[in-house]
Amino acid sequence: MDRTTLGRNILPLERDGLIEIAPAASDRRAKKIRLTTAGDKRLGLARTGWQRAQAQFEADFSPDRAAELRALLRAVVAMETTPAQFAERS
Repeated sequence: MDRTTLGRNILPLERDGLIEIAPAASDRRAKKIRLTTAGDKRLGLARTGWQRAQAQFEADFSPDRAAELRALLRAVVAMETTPAQFAERS
């Protein structure tokens, strides 16, 4: 992710008090990002919701089929194909 995109994505988190951004001690040009207490609570709620959604997906889709899907998705992610190469195959 480039620096501009990263900056745009983290500014709302800082605005909402979920993270704190400070200069790094070793290099003042670098930034250190820390999860706040509010951010940690929000992350916990998100994790709980994600786990609930995953459990519901497995119940509806079946644990075996869900495992097959995850294996297939891992294989897709592991492919060493650039977007241009993918477009050439289409």
